[in-house]
Amino acid sequence: MSEIQQLRQRERKLLWKLDLLLMPLLTVTLGLQYYDKAALSSAASGGILADLGLSVTHNGVTSTARYSTATACFYYGYIVAVLPIALILARLNLRYAAGGAVTIWGVVCMLSVVCTNYKGFYVQRIFLGLLESVVSPAFVAVTALWYKPHEQAVRLGIWYSATGIFSMISGAINYGLVKSGGAAHGWKNIYYFCGAVTIFWGLVVLALLPASPLEPGPLFNQDEKELLVRRFEENPYGRDRQTWKKDQVVEALVDVKTWIYLLMAAMIYICNGSVTAFGTLIIKSIGYTSLTSIALLIPGGAVTCVTIYIFVWLAGRYKNARTILLPLSCIPVYVGAIVIWAGPWTPHAGPLIGYYLVASFGAPYVLLLALGSANTAGSTKKAVTSGAIFVGYNVGNIAASYTVNTKEASVKYRTTWIVVVVAMSVTVVASFVLRALYIAENRRRDAAQAGQSLGPTADDEKLAHEGHTDVPVIESVEQYVDLTDKQRPEFRYSL
Repeated sequence: MSEIQQLRQRERKLLWKLDLLLMPLLTVTLGLQYYDKAALSSAASGGILADLGLSVTHNGVTSTARYSTATACFYYGYIVAVLPIALILARLNLRYAAGGAVTIWGVVCMLSVVCTNYKGFYVQRIFLGLLESVVSPAFVAVTALWYKPHEQAVRLGIWYSATGIFSMISGAINYGLVKSGGAAHGWKNIYYFCGAVTIFWGLVVLALLPASPLEPGPLFNQDEKELLVRRFEENPYGRDRQTWKKDQVVEALVDVKTWIYLLMAAMIYICNGSVTAFGTLIIKSIGYTSLTSIALLIPGGAVTCVTIYIFVWLAGRYKNARTILLPLSCIPVYVGAIVIWAGPWTPHAGPLIGYYLVASFGAPYVLLLALGSANTAGSTKKAVTSGAIFVGYNVGNIAASYTVNTKEASVKYRTTWIVVVVAMSVTVVASFVLRALYIAENRRRDAAQAGQSLGPTADDEKLAHEGHTDVPVIESVEQYVDLTDKQRPEFRYSL
């Protein structure tokens, strides 16, 4: 067996070990984040609307404007903190930052039960958003730190699929919690449970999440530690704890791709209002009871998981296909919005199938995360780009909180589905614009480097997709220079 084959075999074993350690930690944590913020949807069928005054009835017409604001408050807190957090994470030990944030947000989540009115609940939701803004940027950083660019899309898909997995799990759990606590006040059981579980899991993250490939801890033997260092030297673009660089911040802000990422994230997550925050209310409007509407959320989670797995597998299988797969992944959302809007609203499979298809919007978002991560170099620029995507995520979620108007129940929430269709159309166009920009820049760089050989910092992903495992290695970690994709003429954008 040649040296390269031996290295390939050792690296496969190490990658399997990394997956067994990191993917459960990241997946469960993101799932709990989804559960904590989405608990409000199930709580709406468990008495929270009446207990905290989140719905008001005047002249026989019920308004849920306060409920919409409570939903949005989480994202107000998130959007304020996410960009500063993304920049701070570039300098922190990700293990302690993520584990500490998870533990504290579990405490804040449990404190939901002490709220006695909608104003106090608004404040609690804002603080929950502030704390949970750590998780997604931290996990994108963890993925970029431990995995090479061509390995990242699948891993992002794995841990982000937790939104679907926990949608299924939480639907079943919340059904039991609300039923056991009574439909009048069962919402408190939901927050007691998810808060306690989150606190416990935060301690698990603190104990098990390794700091970095250069400080992997006692879970790795000496041979594995040496291979981790080699992988790190082959993938320096994910290096953590760098100093902030003002020029990289400016470069990220003037880079049109950053703003396209933000726009796409906002458009994709406008769909979230119809699926997460108002899911039970929409299903209930079709003709189901409050408890049944909670249980019927479960298949939507399965659709989220399956579509994410399919598209990240395709992204890993076919080279330079992400900007094509992203528009294709929007098609089920289109179909779902049209089916639920155009079909008759009676308790049968038709509108439910449409509703479940809309839940597939998680797939284009995962592909967007993968594009942003793989096509950005420079630790500060990567942090700003990641933060921009999460700002868009929050803008979309805030807007989504107001796209569902209960007064439109008689016309099947027409505005909601129009907004979803328009948002997906903008996402599709933006993906093709990104592809054109990537191609143009790659061609410009190819022309500029015509006749020159790739240097020792050549694009890792390009070589890996061509079957190379002997990618150029930096002789020592200290030789790595923290430069952006624009500052590296050998960098090539993944399509």
